[in-house]
Amino acid sequence: MFTRGKYAPPMAAPQYNRAVPQSRFSPGQPASKPPLTKPRKVKNGVKVSVPSTGEVVPAGAWAAQRWMRLIEQAGEGNALIEGLEYAKEGQTKKFAITPGRIEATVQGRADRPYTTSLTIDLISHEDWDKAVHAMSEGAIYAAKLLAAELPPNIEDVFVPLGLKLFPAGPQDVRASCTCTDFERKQRDARDTGVQPRWCKHLCCIAYLLASRLADEPFLAFALRGMDTHELLDRVRQRRQVVGAAQGATPVYPTRVPGVSDAESVPLDANLASFWRMGEGAKELDLSPNPPPVSHPLLRRLGQSPWTGATPPPAFPLVGLLASCYDTISQRALAQAPDEETPSARPE
Repeated sequence: MFTRGKYAPPMAAPQYNRAVPQSRFSPGQPASKPPLTKPRKVKNGVKVSVPSTGEVVPAGAWAAQRWMRLIEQAGEGNALIEGLEYAKEGQTKKFAITPGRIEATVQGRADRPYTTSLTIDLISHEDWDKAVHAMSEGAIYAAKLLAAELPPNIEDVFVPLGLKLFPAGPQDVRASCTCTDFERKQRDARDTGVQPRWCKHLCCIAYLLASRLADEPFLAFALRGMDTHELLDRVRQRRQVVGAAQGATPVYPTRVPGVSDAESVPLDANLASFWRMGEGAKELDLSPNPPPVSHPLLRRLGQSPWTGATPPPAFPLVGLLASCYDTISQRALAQAPDEETPSARPE
């Protein structure tokens, strides 16, 4: 047997054919980041303010409620829940409303925000002419619009014309988002032939729009391509034309600086202070005088739209109201200045 001498060189260490695991901190190999459980915070993002009642939009804001129903139809499950949380926490960096389009960038868990948009069809100029004509012909619609109120039954003007002011469902809105979730939903929709559900980012900007509609219901017209000021001017002009054709003469210009542009607060928002006398009431001159123009309100609204009744009314409605106004004015002028007026304030 051969044995090594005392000074024999040591034997080489055996080699094993196995891979050495590479450290995650080795050069050229970036460490993988764990997925975020919450979206990245956005500074000064666009958000909805939810009151203590928990309602996203007030119950009386019917235009906003219409969009809320649309969101519930288009989204589902976690997309609705997380989309509302995104809207409350202000995860939207940019939010823009233009005719026919709502576009925004929403920050999620990724490094970069997602680009989202909701698009609806514009109403053509010819169809808007028909709609304005129909709104002007109806005294109720014209009176409420000119008082900066959106009538809850405004759709009754558009439906006979084959038009829609509000989308009837998700099929009337073209949605787009750059997130992978919505791309997957689009692929699934193409395979099944159904409308793709909205992702949380689309639900977020839809909630933001609903919040805006609660404060500015006339945005519904702007989304369809009609500017609010242009709409009101066209309704006023059309009412003047209708009144002139029926014998009524317009007595006021279409726009009064400082008055027409003043913000009109809904009555529901002033119920707590409606019956309280403000400080400016002390400066009011309560001496009754004949109005410089007789029956200005009736002249503004024009003739009654209720015509063609069978049998015809014994007395025209406009004439009846004019007689009532004259009687009230005469009673007010005949009242003695030192006579105490009974309070009309309800208990």
